[in-house]
Amino acid sequence: MAKYYFIGLIILISTTAVALPEDRDRKIEITADNAVINETQNEAEYKGAVVVTQGTLKLQGDLVKLKTNKDGLVETFISSGSPARFENLRKKADQEPIRGQAQTIYYSYDSDQAVLTGDAEIHTNESQFSGPQIIYDLTTGEISATGKPPKRVIMMMQPKRK
Repeated sequence: MAKYYFIGLIILISTTAVALPEDRDRKIEITADNAVINETQNEAEYKGAVVVTQGTLKLQGDLVKLKTNKDGLVETFISSGSPARFENLRKKADQEPIRGQAQTIYYSYDSDQAVLTGDAEIHTNESQFSGPQIIYDLTTGEISATGKPPKRVIMMMQPKRK
């Protein structure tokens, strides 16, 4: 019975800032082929075409690990895949969501950042960033990319239309 309570608690949790401000009050929904819940470690592992959604935030991967704090609030998601993906709208005026993909995506609720590593890419309306590691702040929209030869950061921008 406690296992089902923990799963239900994870799905109904709403926590700190994500994407649009109203997303904070939305439930977290996780779908997967398999789930293993470890209540004593405050961890859960989901396998097989995993999709995590909370409002406009969407995280996908072959494997997603979830960590909660002692109060049952989500702290982190770690998604891995070929590739793992995420998308979100930062503001209602956005026409398209920001989309990202990488071998691994680490999403922290505390910092409200997604750290993409391994062939990382982020696509916005106007730009595309790629590199070995990209950090995306979901609150501010700031993108920070790092690389070193031979894998350097690449940014492509679309010209502004008049």
